[in-house]
Amino acid sequence: MALETSADKPVPVRTVARLIGQWISRLGRIWVEGQITQISRRPGQPTVFLTLRDPDADVSLQVTCRQSLLDAVVPPIGEGQRVVIYARPEFFVPRGQLSLVAEQIRPGDIVVAAITA
Repeated sequence: MALETSADKPVPVRTVARLIGQWISRLGRIWVEGQITQISRRPGQPTVFLTLRDPDADVSLQVTCRQSLLDAVVPPIGEGQRVVIYARPEFFVPRGQLSLVAEQIRPGDIVVAAITA
């Protein structure tokens, strides 16, 4: 549904953010593959933040998951490793941020950075 707006009839940011969130939630759950470039654990917090990067393009997405989900992955995963994640896209309206909320994480191949002289 297109919004009918004009300079004389703008819509508030909250309306646009809410509609973006509703549209994104309709995308459904997906499997996505990428390389973990950052893992952020906060002491006492049940949520872990990951940065998932496409190893072939300059594109990254934020991923959140329960700490217990990440800790249950065998073998354990870390930064630099490829993973396959089953997640649902989520738009956090208060900050206008897109992330993937992981429901499953599977380890992939280890990515080894080449050092050139």
